[in-house]
Amino acid sequence: MAFFLSLLAAPAGAGVIYDNHGLVVDITTGGQRDWNTGQRQNTRSTTISFQGNKLCGKDVGKLLYPDGRNMAANAFFCAANARALETDAVLAYFTSSSADAALAHLQVVNGALRVNRLALSRQPDRDKPSGTRFEDARLRGWTRVETAWAETVMIRHALLAPAQLSVKPGGSAPGATGAGATRPGVINLGAGKLLDVDGDVVYLAIPPGRDVVVVEPATRIKDAQGDMRIVPEVVKFVDTPLAFRAVRLSTGQELARLDVKDTCAALPAIEFNQPDPLYPSSTQRDVLFDDVPAWRAATLQLTQTAGRATLQLKPGVTLPTKPNCKRG
Repeated sequence: MAFFLSLLAAPAGAGVIYDNHGLVVDITTGGQRDWNTGQRQNTRSTTISFQGNKLCGKDVGKLLYPDGRNMAANAFFCAANARALETDAVLAYFTSSSADAALAHLQVVNGALRVNRLALSRQPDRDKPSGTRFEDARLRGWTRVETAWAETVMIRHALLAPAQLSVKPGGSAPGATGAGATRPGVINLGAGKLLDVDGDVVYLAIPPGRDVVVVEPATRIKDAQGDMRIVPEVVKFVDTPLAFRAVRLSTGQELARLDVKDTCAALPAIEFNQPDPLYPSSTQRDVLFDDVPAWRAATLQLTQTAGRATLQLKPGVTLPTKPNCKRG
């Protein structure tokens, strides 16, 4: 097909990753040397066009939010990153300076470009991607993304049926109809970073961190002049322990959770995401990306019985300790 041939013909530093039915996705890489550090700063830019018209501008906001109820419908969006799928479709991030980034599924059907924004959470306040990366899902035919709330979302390409929102050749977004919503094939697995997929079970790790706890809620009081004023809530930061979760991939249902009681326990330095050669990291890793499933298999044990599942550390497993952590 045309978009596969375009991959072979793409020059170094630039590439058309999809070119079919009038939809073209071009990703260009470049860079320049930082005068202060002397280091090379790499860049990646994405251009998406349909029938020669670039998908960049206020029309894109109306494509992503066609019902107009979201303020982002009037925002100026442009493509930020894209991935060509084996289903003759494209996943693309669109970003704006005045709205949250949006992830969309693009596909041409009967000559019309159909655009569907993929909701990453059923909770509107959590429907926000973390950056614009596409991560390896460790499953062929799937893509993984992460939300701003540190949740893992798995996307099955084959189940992303074309949306009803379309742009006909030579048309523009205001004339399109339909709506973007949570769709089959988009599964929010909840909190955690992907470790492994074993059959229909996904293993996630929640690294130890810090959380905010409300000690006293905000209150309204009357001051000496009789005016009402708000006393801000009182909060404190508390350590959150390491945890592991086992989740059913087909439904997103949590099967079992292991909360490590030792607040000093930590994870080894795990490479959760496949390295991006354009943005190399100097961080030393104890467990490389390709070795993470084996580490999970040697570390965690899921036991499932009728109506019950438990997740435990395997006998003899010792987790690292956070530096300078004092127990008790």
